[in-house]
Amino acid sequence: SWLSVEMVDALLWLYNPLAINICTRGSSESLMVLLPVLLTFWIATTKARQQTSSSDAGGTSNDGTATYLQVLLTGICHGVAIHSKLYPIIYSLSYMAYFATPPRSGPISAGSKATAKTTTFPWTNPIKLFRLANLWIGRLLFSPKPLLFLVTFLASFGFLTWLAVHIYGDIALQEGLLYHFSRVDHRHNYSMYWYWIYLARARTADAAMASAIGTATSSNLFSLATLGRLLLIPQAFLLAFSSVGMAPHNGQLGLTLFVQTYLFVTHNKVITAQYFTWYLCLLPLCNSTSGDVLKSRRVFKSSILLIASILLWLGSAYGLEMQGLAFHRVV
Repeated sequence: SWLSVEMVDALLWLYNPLAINICTRGSSESLMVLLPVLLTFWIATTKARQQTSSSDAGGTSNDGTATYLQVLLTGICHGVAIHSKLYPIIYSLSYMAYFATPPRSGPISAGSKATAKTTTFPWTNPIKLFRLANLWIGRLLFSPKPLLFLVTFLASFGFLTWLAVHIYGDIALQEGLLYHFSRVDHRHNYSMYWYWIYLARARTADAAMASAIGTATSSNLFSLATLGRLLLIPQAFLLAFSSVGMAPHNGQLGLTLFVQTYLFVTHNKVITAQYFTWYLCLLPLCNSTSGDVLKSRRVFKSSILLIASILLWLGSAYGLEMQGLAFHRVV
């Protein structure tokens, strides 16, 4: 092909109708997901790419481990990314795990028992999983590079947040950070929790009315904010599980970020169209770190099912919100 892989990736993003539509409605989402997130990834994996290049050329001068300067710059960029948009905070544990384990040289061979033993994650073995959790707690909290990354990104994020509050007041803290932990919305929402939130909002309205007339009891009071916080628990478990299960293994950081973003969006209590851009921009990373993932037949079938389900959901939402049809009722 006369087009390079990088050019194809750029064209798929620049002429992606979803990314274009998100920009036309006044959102800078396409810029937020590209610059901070991908810049952070590029800095974090520079040494690994140099290691791959030197090994292909027969050189041995680079072991693929990140330098302290590289970790420092990655932490700063990550802090800027989180300040720009809160969701990149889900990548923090993956970056720490990646820096705690140097990238391995060479691909995983199917016949190597030693390699298979060290790269197999005990998803179904609770005892080994607990031991591995203890091991990673030590690696993440008592290793210099993960600690440097953690302190750097917290410092940069904290400074920018303090600066925003100093300039704009408490509204910057509320709208930019705290609001996301309690936000629940059943309108324009692709989330699997939307109907639960829809019913909960009705119960909240009934409780408020009962309280106004003095007939409220403790059993009919319901907090949507509490519901929003409780729905963060499965997300936190999935993110922690995938961070140490994928990021350190054979340098699969790009694939890890995509999987984590997809899991985070899928299990989020609020999903709008702009959320899809969060993981679409990471698809090329899967292709570069894990072979021809985008050419996989399973990925193609999954993409078709995803597009079909989104169109079906949009049709139902249009009938409910624009036409007033009772699409949300179970007949």
